[in-house]
Amino acid sequence: MSIKMKLSVIALSLCATSVWSAPTNATPNSQANTQSANPLSFMNDRFVISGTARVRADTVKFGDEKRNTSSHLNLDTWLTARIWQDWRVKMQLEPQMNLETGKMNGDHDVPMNKLYAEGTIVGDWKARIGKYGAFSSYGRLLDNEVTGVEVAYDNPALPSKFGVARVTKHLNDNAYGAEVRRKGLVYAQTQMPVDAYTNIGATVAYLNDIKRDIPTPGNPRKEDSAWMGEIGFDTRLTPDWRFMAAYSQTDIDDVYDHTGAKVKNNGFFTQVKFKEADWNVRNSYDIFLNGRRVGAMSGVSSVEDYSKNVEGVQVGANYVPWRNLKLNAFYLHGKEVNAISPAGKRDVRAARVQAEYKF
Repeated sequence: MSIKMKLSVIALSLCATSVWSAPTNATPNSQANTQSANPLSFMNDRFVISGTARVRADTVKFGDEKRNTSSHLNLDTWLTARIWQDWRVKMQLEPQMNLETGKMNGDHDVPMNKLYAEGTIVGDWKARIGKYGAFSSYGRLLDNEVTGVEVAYDNPALPSKFGVARVTKHLNDNAYGAEVRRKGLVYAQTQMPVDAYTNIGATVAYLNDIKRDIPTPGNPRKEDSAWMGEIGFDTRLTPDWRFMAAYSQTDIDDVYDHTGAKVKNNGFFTQVKFKEADWNVRNSYDIFLNGRRVGAMSGVSSVEDYSKNVEGVQVGANYVPWRNLKLNAFYLHGKEVNAISPAGKRDVRAARVQAEYKF
């Protein structure tokens, strides 16, 4: 066993120690198992520290290439300060250690991913100002940090969001040179409850000045804007079964892969899930199966790892052996949507084991 895999196993074991050493009962105390994590708070909850500790080991294989394994220990920490009424300033620090090298990942040992203020404007209207995480209705169009202002109508009858921001991103982490560097993003989204069990969500966005690399002789690098859209729904079929599906598309149709084919500008994701792993309920679990075909030009970013430029099927499970501790594992079997190299599209195989503790 390699050193990095040994480190991963040791870290996973340490995260699980509290589970196996804790007392068990056939009928556990319901109150003890439904309380949320207890964050550190100071000065009558004016200052709060909370977050998640995560250890993860992945193995990925593209085509005939050698299988690549990676593992890390991550501490996602939120520092919150209440400044006036329900207005708060929030900062996210997310240091990550590479368990293979023992060194920190990224340019900074303790990177600051988010820093923003949020609170109520009036009634059901709320706002976020600063560097925050933008997330589209089902995460097929947006799932990354932006800097700007977001106004939300926080009403269960028709929750909606409107944002004006600046984004720095390679679109869906693509390898084709399409990117935005500190350019403008405007978006609007809403979610409409059809009934007590079903919701329909939609997002539309406008992204300014996307750079394209088009590998055609005499065709220079250019910048142009783009419209983007996402629509989807989620429903609870029975008390134990849930289903969702979402589709996204942009009008970016002039980016090409290394074989000369247009990079796909649409993406589809659907998932069925049995049960629900609840952080607060001991021995709760879920099993999920999803299918995806996500083109690299289908959005600014997409939720779900190994989702960009991949079509395939994923099966996995989550298990909560003790309150605030969650174990996760999955296996993905798929293929590239567009070629990354002139050799053509490759098969994609990915697997993960992970443990998270919420505090």
